[in-house]
Amino acid sequence: MGEALTLPGTGDLQAALDASGVVGAWEHDLWSGRLAVSAPFARLLGLDPEAAAKGVPLAAFLACTHPEDRVRVENHLHASSEAAGPFEAEFRTLDARSGVRSLLMRGRIDQDASGRAARGRGIAIDLTENRAANLQHTERLVNRMAEHVIALRGLAGVLQRPTLAKLVDGLMIEIGFELARYLRDPTDGNRH
Repeated sequence: MGEALTLPGTGDLQAALDASGVVGAWEHDLWSGRLAVSAPFARLLGLDPEAAAKGVPLAAFLACTHPEDRVRVENHLHASSEAAGPFEAEFRTLDARSGVRSLLMRGRIDQDASGRAARGRGIAIDLTENRAANLQHTERLVNRMAEHVIALRGLAGVLQRPTLAKLVDGLMIEIGFELARYLRDPTDGNRH
């Protein structure tokens, strides 16, 4: 028979949060346009933790998001001021100290006494490690496909079936395009 389960204590809960990628908490006062974030989350964003704990203007937070995500996140935050309920926004950071990170803000937008959306609260999750693991797994799969199609090309040549060889050649080209998505520029580390 298996071991008995016990509810986690405070230390266990923090360990579970850490293992889940939770990097902090946030609170957004929709009417003042200020966002307060906990110290670990602030550091990932490149914000001063002390200032961020008191709340920074939304523009300061948005300046820490990746330029390609900034308008989308800003629109999402503004749209959340129209309705209360669950909130979720995924974006990348752009900070010299922590590099580009994939983050997720998840929480809830609460209403004030008049029924208007007023304040959001939630957690921030760092998705970077999961994204990297998924990317490596996908890259390995595509490499395996390439190995198999190379073997198929050799077999199609031995059979002397031009139509079959032409189909395999088309497949090789498509797999080559997929492989190219995983190439990095050796000088800057960016994907092509």
